[in-house]
Amino acid sequence: MNSNFFLIFLSFCIHFFCHAQNVKIKGVAKTYENREIGLWVNNDFISNTEKQLTYSTIDSTGNFLLEINSKEIQYVTLKIEKNIASMYIEPNASYEIIIMPPDSSTYQNPNVEHDVKISINLKSKTEINALTIDYDKRFDDFLSKEYSSFVSRNPKSKIDTFKLAMHNFYSDVKNNYFEAYRTYTIAALEEKTKVSRKKLYENYLNQKPILYHNQEYFNFFNTFYKQALRDFSLTQGDEFVNQINNSSLSGVMNILKKDNFLQNDTIRELVLIKGLYESYYDGTFKKASIVKLLEQIKDESSVIENKQIAENILNSFSKLKSGALAPSFELPDKTGLTHSLDELRSKKFIYILFFDQQCTTCLQQMKMILSLKKQYGTHIEFVGISIDKTNAEFKNFCLRNPEYNWLFLFDNSGTQLKNNYEIKSLPAYFLIDMEGKFVQAPAESPDGNIVRTFYDITKPKSKKHNVGDKSNR
Repeated sequence: MNSNFFLIFLSFCIHFFCHAQNVKIKGVAKTYENREIGLWVNNDFISNTEKQLTYSTIDSTGNFLLEINSKEIQYVTLKIEKNIASMYIEPNASYEIIIMPPDSSTYQNPNVEHDVKISINLKSKTEINALTIDYDKRFDDFLSKEYSSFVSRNPKSKIDTFKLAMHNFYSDVKNNYFEAYRTYTIAALEEKTKVSRKKLYENYLNQKPILYHNQEYFNFFNTFYKQALRDFSLTQGDEFVNQINNSSLSGVMNILKKDNFLQNDTIRELVLIKGLYESYYDGTFKKASIVKLLEQIKDESSVIENKQIAENILNSFSKLKSGALAPSFELPDKTGLTHSLDELRSKKFIYILFFDQQCTTCLQQMKMILSLKKQYGTHIEFVGISIDKTNAEFKNFCLRNPEYNWLFLFDNSGTQLKNNYEIKSLPAYFLIDMEGKFVQAPAESPDGNIVRTFYDITKPKSKKHNVGDKSNR
């Protein structure tokens, strides 16, 4: 091995392990036996896109273990299918938790996420979960006690008293994350009262560090700068709109600098990123121009965090849309034979249905697919992807429904494929062309207008006779 390479590699390992420390979460999750549990964290608090840190399988007795390396306090979410629970983790910490069963007293829509209760064995009063739980209770008690002050819109003195009391009560706690947590919950509360924007800016944003990994900071930040670009377009007129629609990053930044609350270069750029994300869906500016501006920030910004947020937003735009490459997969059919997206799309368009047996709409629409396959099966490959819990359930479904004569595959990727295709509810359909690109994402359902799309992509192409072309004379 090259000695220089070895030294660089060793240096990297020392740096990584000195900063990222092992975190263990040992848990009990009764009623969730043999299911996958994943640990997730937000990429950032503007795009709110998520990434999975790790995952494991809950064993037959309801126990599980999750281990990751973390270099800072993080707010994480544990996901078991559509059931979610959240907590904080700290570097070099071990946790013992219990995830409670879903609430059986109310209807639980199987296609949307539901919060479930979590019990954490708090080993120290200064552990971040213990601190936030204790503070949240005091905060809620304060709001309940002083409700009349908030109704009368004259709560400033009460808030100041509470702020000072909390500062004194936690004066012995040396935890920067928790201090910011307290500070910005108060800031968010003040923002809802008569405190002026100027004072809020001076107290909580001006010459203050941007806390990219603190959710409470961004709850305040996102509210303070909500729809800032749209508001600027109303006050600055065509000049500002034209700068954005012409994708002039320097021009947009110069106009934004006129705002007294956007004098800091990093905040100004971050507000621009946030505003472009908000405006992408409301039609204030051209989508193509928004994308170009975000690409410039991603490539040119000197702030690593801003670059990453811009990239996260761009990924959320481009991941699932017409013309984008569909995420690849290799999945088994009922016999165990593996099929890949590349193999399937090489000969035909692909119409994919994600389903499970608890989804009654999925099962009803499969009856419609029978006639669609009969009419368009020569040119379109129909594929059902089961996200049932076990392969046995999937195979039993295939045995019970032999009349469904298209290809069925079992998703054995855990949550990876569902995340890649951003499956939020069932059924979910996608139409993919022979180059592996989305035609529709998501696609129309069988009882929608998909028939028209099928007709358009399979109808015979008209022949060109070169009428009027000199070469045809």
